[in-house]
Amino acid sequence: MQRIASFLLVASVMFLAACGRQTAADTLPSTAAVVAPTQAPSAPTTQLIIPTAEPTTAPVASPTTILLPSPTGGPAHIVANDLAIDAADIFLYPVSVVYAGDKVTFQLLPHVPEAINVSDVSAAIYVDGQQVAGGPLDRRNWNGQAEGVYEWAWDTTGLAGDHTIEVVLDPSDAIQTNDEDAGNNRVTMTTTVEVASGQAALDVAATWQTAEINCCIVHVVSDTAAARDLDTLLPQLEAAVGQAADRLTVQPSQKINVYLIDRVVGQGGFAGADMVVSYADRQYAGGGVYELLVHEATHILDQQFAPRRISFMAEGLAVWASGGHYKPEDLTQRAAALVAMQRNVPLAQLIDDFYPVQHEIGYLEAGGFVTYLIDRAGWGTFKEFYSDVSADDGPTLSAAVDANLQRYYGITLAQAESDWLTGLKSNPPPAVAIDDLQTTIRYYDIARRYQALYDPTAHYLNAWLPHPTEVREFGNPADLTRRPETEMNVTLEVMLIAADTSMRAGDYSRANVILDSVEDILDRDGTIIDPMAASYLGIVRAAAEYGYELHAVDLAGATARATATQAPDPRLKNLVMEMRGQNWVILSH
Repeated sequence: MQRIASFLLVASVMFLAACGRQTAADTLPSTAAVVAPTQAPSAPTTQLIIPTAEPTTAPVASPTTILLPSPTGGPAHIVANDLAIDAADIFLYPVSVVYAGDKVTFQLLPHVPEAINVSDVSAAIYVDGQQVAGGPLDRRNWNGQAEGVYEWAWDTTGLAGDHTIEVVLDPSDAIQTNDEDAGNNRVTMTTTVEVASGQAALDVAATWQTAEINCCIVHVVSDTAAARDLDTLLPQLEAAVGQAADRLTVQPSQKINVYLIDRVVGQGGFAGADMVVSYADRQYAGGGVYELLVHEATHILDQQFAPRRISFMAEGLAVWASGGHYKPEDLTQRAAALVAMQRNVPLAQLIDDFYPVQHEIGYLEAGGFVTYLIDRAGWGTFKEFYSDVSADDGPTLSAAVDANLQRYYGITLAQAESDWLTGLKSNPPPAVAIDDLQTTIRYYDIARRYQALYDPTAHYLNAWLPHPTEVREFGNPADLTRRPETEMNVTLEVMLIAADTSMRAGDYSRANVILDSVEDILDRDGTIIDPMAASYLGIVRAAAEYGYELHAVDLAGATARATATQAPDPRLKNLVMEMRGQNWVILSH
């Protein structure tokens, strides 16, 4: 019988994006929608409507209507006070296509009334009448949604074609109360296993490759961006681990296993016993690679002296050790900007429920407060304090922090917060710092909204994050690399990257114009009427005609420069493009 996914790592797990609601022991975050099976309800087909008005940013084609794929997400299934499941609650991995040879993981997100203990609910999964998985559900995720994940349950080798999947909740009918309608505990649906060809066949045949350096054992998948750039990445990784070790005054007790994966996950990575870091050519979220590596290395190393550390302090320490969140930053000034914007969260509230808070706000506030404590009494005192704080020290996490602040600093949490905020308000940040933070928060809010609609497996609330060593042993490289790559995905991601590039260059006005365009597409469920967005889509399509997949686009009126790959060659190529008449054409490549 297929085992149920075990998400609890030996060590607490910390994520750059978000890990989980902190309790006495950290757990991995929830999983959620990935690819709706063929019989699941889907959103209506969306349209591109190009307006006849003269564009303000770039020429566009004549009025036309173009059908685009609909988003992968759909409305949540809700049944009041009754155990239930339907096709919209069942998802298959890898995404976004299952190819013959994949070992499929099933994720169930059924409705389980609050009065029912999730672990009391069992499920059975059948493919073509044969049971491939079963057992109790795992847990409730951050939203209170029950979930069960059954890893690598169905080996599809030699099984191309349509297959009937049946999922049964409470197959023994053990639950009576709050399950009055047993008829909605069973779902039958059809899914298709595709035959991989061309680039897809190469992806299915991908293998793990390993390199070893002083600090780390590095794992990449063949023919990915990380495999291509490994010679450049290894020195960065060595330096990043060195920086984390120096800042924490602790050396690694053993070599760190690092997995560089070819897709965006959350904000770029997570770490427990091992590190997993996103490294993709179209890295639309995650910030600077170096800061990301330092951040995750900090989560590995701090477990050597603080195995019971709590999420708020751990994420704040990782931001401090990295010298910034997404880039080198003055964390005190960054925190002052947050306060000036009146976006800071009361510390007790943030400590008690860290990860659901808006990501940039939570991480910067935690980093700023850690900086304040280290500046107040030095690293030695802070390290002792940090090592001692645990969930066992009080009825709430904030009470635990309060008790240890009194022990090591002689002040309460309320006193520390008041002193910290007073200092921040006495040194107001420059206007540019506020512009930067406002744009950063907006950028990542829109990027997460894009993920929820078009790349849900990347969203930190939705991502299935198996232990990478288990993926190497039992699963598919595609579990950590395959992702939705429709033209809508590519278009929106290169637009997000363009906004991020402008923001990093200090051009917040242009960044927000691009974000306006992305937001308009999301507001209209994929309908494109904005001239700028229409140009990006035209560029993506023109490149795709010659087999290019775009990763970055610098659009300037009727011309554009782009970075692309052309499968099966993973090397980056530079394209120069121009709009002629109604079409974009490649001038040089």
